[in-house]
Amino acid sequence: MADSRSAKAGKATENGGGVSGPAARIAALPRQRPGSGGPPRKPSRNRLTGRVGILALALCAVMVTVAYPLRQYLAQRTQIAGLRHQNDVTAQQVATLQRELDKWSDPAYVAIQARERLHYVRPGEIGYIVPNPSAAAEPLGIPTPTEKAWYDRLWSTVKTPSPVPSPSQTR
Repeated sequence: MADSRSAKAGKATENGGGVSGPAARIAALPRQRPGSGGPPRKPSRNRLTGRVGILALALCAVMVTVAYPLRQYLAQRTQIAGLRHQNDVTAQQVATLQRELDKWSDPAYVAIQARERLHYVRPGEIGYIVPNPSAAAEPLGIPTPTEKAWYDRLWSTVKTPSPVPSPSQTR
């Protein structure tokens, strides 16, 4: 009998080491966990879905909590950038006005401006003022003709009727 078992074992090794018959079917079944008592279970999808749901809920809570402060932060950054730009423009205006003030601190500049703007003359000088320098361009004081005024153009459209369209244009 021992020879027959060894012969069967030899055949089993030739077949790939598997067991044939009902024992092969039992060996092919998935093994159960010790102490489970029932058939093997597939991994539950509900646990994975529950974890994802909790994670999504926590993520939404964080986003809602952070959204308003983040919006305020970005609005304040924009406001600060605008104020910095306005500050730079104001600093340029101050520098321009400071240069103008420095000019007016010079007595020579004040004298030139007084002569040009206020027509001041120094003692011993004679000042001449030309009444209307643009009138010299007109011959003999006759004003040059200009385009008709708007009310003259309006009145001319009221006086002359518009042309009547020909019958061929109406069709």
